[in-house]
Amino acid sequence: MDIGYKIRKRRKELDLTQVELGQKIHKSSQVISNWERGYTTGIVSEDLHELSMALSVPIDYFIPTDNATTTHQDTSPPDQRLEAIIRVYPNLDEKSKDIIDAIIKLNTDSQK
Repeated sequence: MDIGYKIRKRRKELDLTQVELGQKIHKSSQVISNWERGYTTGIVSEDLHELSMALSVPIDYFIPTDNATTTHQDTSPPDQRLEAIIRVYPNLDEKSKDIIDAIIKLNTDSQK
């Protein structure tokens, strides 16, 4: 499931309109619509944090999952280091976020 689908699904579960969700996170309903439709390719960490608070879900709720690549490892307990990074990421300075993003990109590029 992609992030836009997850935003829309949770928003509807809470019976919120795009306008209401936008007001909660100080974004326009057009921004919410663009996220839900996948028109915006990236959502900054601060917005993910605001979304998680407004939609009452943990921030990792928005991490895309690919059920086709699920392995036995996916059923093991999550790595505590990953959970710690997910928790603190919204509060990091931009330089620290850039470092983490670069590491993720390097790993993603090396797996292609």
